[in-house]
Amino acid sequence: MNVLRTVVWLGGLLLLSPDSLAQVYPSTGTAWVLPGSWQDTVVDGSPVTAGQLKAWESQHADVVFGSMQDRAMNQKMKAMGYMYAHKFDCRPGKQEAWLSQQAFQSGADIEDAYLHFAQDTELLVDKPSRGLDYLLEGQPYHLLLIRNNQYSTARLPIKLQAGDQLILISSYPFDSLELNATAIPDFLRHAADESGNVGHWQPLAVSWHDNRGTGSQFGQFTLKQHWQSTFPRFEDRELNSGEPGLAAGLRVWMLALSWQQASRVESLSIVPWLELIRTEEQQALAIPGWDPVNDKNSDGYVDEREFATRANRKASARFRHQARLIPAGYLWPGTCWYRVNFLDGAINKLHAQWYQHDWQQQGLAGAYNDDMAKLLGSNQFKVLSGGKIQELPYVAGSQQAEYEYALQLAGFLQQVKSLTGTQWLAANISELNLWHYAPWPPELREVIDVWLREHYLTPAIGLGRLQRYWDNFALAGQHDKSLIMASTKGGRSQLSPSSPSAWQTDIETGLALYYLFNIPGQTYYHSWNQSYRYGSGHTDSNNWAKPGIAKNIAYQPTAMLGVDLGIPEPAPSGAELVVFNNKGKEADSAAAAIDGIPLEPSGWYWLQRSGWFGGFPNQGVIARRYSKGLVLYRGIRERNNTAFFAAEPLEVRLGDDYQQVNFDGSLGPPVKRVKLAGYQGVILKNVVAGKRNGK
Repeated sequence: MNVLRTVVWLGGLLLLSPDSLAQVYPSTGTAWVLPGSWQDTVVDGSPVTAGQLKAWESQHADVVFGSMQDRAMNQKMKAMGYMYAHKFDCRPGKQEAWLSQQAFQSGADIEDAYLHFAQDTELLVDKPSRGLDYLLEGQPYHLLLIRNNQYSTARLPIKLQAGDQLILISSYPFDSLELNATAIPDFLRHAADESGNVGHWQPLAVSWHDNRGTGSQFGQFTLKQHWQSTFPRFEDRELNSGEPGLAAGLRVWMLALSWQQASRVESLSIVPWLELIRTEEQQALAIPGWDPVNDKNSDGYVDEREFATRANRKASARFRHQARLIPAGYLWPGTCWYRVNFLDGAINKLHAQWYQHDWQQQGLAGAYNDDMAKLLGSNQFKVLSGGKIQELPYVAGSQQAEYEYALQLAGFLQQVKSLTGTQWLAANISELNLWHYAPWPPELREVIDVWLREHYLTPAIGLGRLQRYWDNFALAGQHDKSLIMASTKGGRSQLSPSSPSAWQTDIETGLALYYLFNIPGQTYYHSWNQSYRYGSGHTDSNNWAKPGIAKNIAYQPTAMLGVDLGIPEPAPSGAELVVFNNKGKEADSAAAAIDGIPLEPSGWYWLQRSGWFGGFPNQGVIARRYSKGLVLYRGIRERNNTAFFAAEPLEVRLGDDYQQVNFDGSLGPPVKRVKLAGYQGVILKNVVAGKRNGK
């Protein structure tokens, strides 16, 4: 199997043969999803460097969902970077740091960028993400050791010499900490100057209380005046030892801890305000609510006196940031997110400018927004008590909150488009049919240009699901573009991961399924394994028959894509057209609309079928003609029925003479019949077209 048949190796350089320089491929556009982590590899016995692999990827796809991490490559390929407009990370990264810097310089309050609970709230948690540990354990954003005027990162536990100093750097204000050390240090807190840097350090009186059984002590201090954030800069020197967020401009809150004698510090943390409540039945995350009426002097902090006499006893947050919305039970592993507020004009302007800045830096044409259906609804927030949102008149997890928030997100994304001029604003919606999803307003559908259909097609997809997939042609009907991913999930290769033929058949079937949906100029093909873990690294024994192959080389059927099928054509005259089903409303594959929704006609027809129930057979072979070929898929109505993989091969008549396109790009002998196994797709080249084009 020569997966690099269009590549010429000459003097260690990677060159393309002339016939591969078309669009990249003759009959469809192609794409990569989140490439990166390139590694040296071996292809057909020849060593390939990470740089050559990256160059190969840049020459074998038209668009990128992610980044090639090379500005020139991104610009050439139309790269859509990654964005997640409706979340900020709990532990700030480059984006949050940039925004905090810009907010300070423009006079905006960065806290207005977040949604907050207006009352104490408990959220159901299925399995807590380790990313929550940053808040639940009160981890400092950064710890800096100053010894003999030299800065280095402090890693606990640590032995300190007399005169050493630790700088505790936090991404949020706080008024209590926990310390386990052999001696109590002197404390100072930063005071910001007019330029936003550390102007001086103020002595801080800390009251200590034993934390029984732990060997540590709780320290509580009172903020007698507003504690402003600062850039980690003092006397023209950066208080940093290589932390990227600090270098990117993050504004922080800092304490300086000084020891006059040698000491050992076992642990140092900020006392958390969040609580993970566990019972035999369930787990919940308790988040305090914020009500400004409790902050009588409006300094952003509810001190001891204000807390004891607060007007709203259902809101117990001491600082506003403690009430930020966290989709606690629905975080990706290792992550922690806050929900973004889209109602503040000043913050929206800065937020949009971040994307303009980031895209220009990376050479991106736009970006794709992930998890677009995971906003403020019940698929993100299961409220056990409380849940009222301060910025919205709704409870998190409610349909009203979800719909209103989607409208706000649409408005923000339109602001991004107006500022950047992009026509490549994309969204990942996987299999979601937007015309069936009530929480999604038309405004959100209309603002998107490109749709990422993650794991949209699988080998055992079945006829029932295919006949409900009219929404792809509806998106094309509104002149949008789509990446349609064909994955091997549930296929032969998942059952037999060490079988090369199983992987080959799954990928052949995936490409045939894709060609059923292909609309030249509007759709892009991507082939992947069963997982959601993307990248350009090596395969292993779980995701390819042979470990150590670069994933995109393994999964993209480069040679098959090089065979010119021409363009899709209508079904033959007199053919039985496939009928699409929209919740009881039907339209055949030649129709220009379904239930009033405009469609791009697909041209699907039945080459063979049986067990009819109305317009929907129990099993059959769907076909789609191309000007130079034909694509087929055999299925049953049910999907993921592993027994059907072993079904007796079905022989079908083709009418004209065709040659089957093999995995290595070669063409089989001319035939008028072809056999299809269960859940199998094939691609056929018209013999007359092949002769006309010299193939």
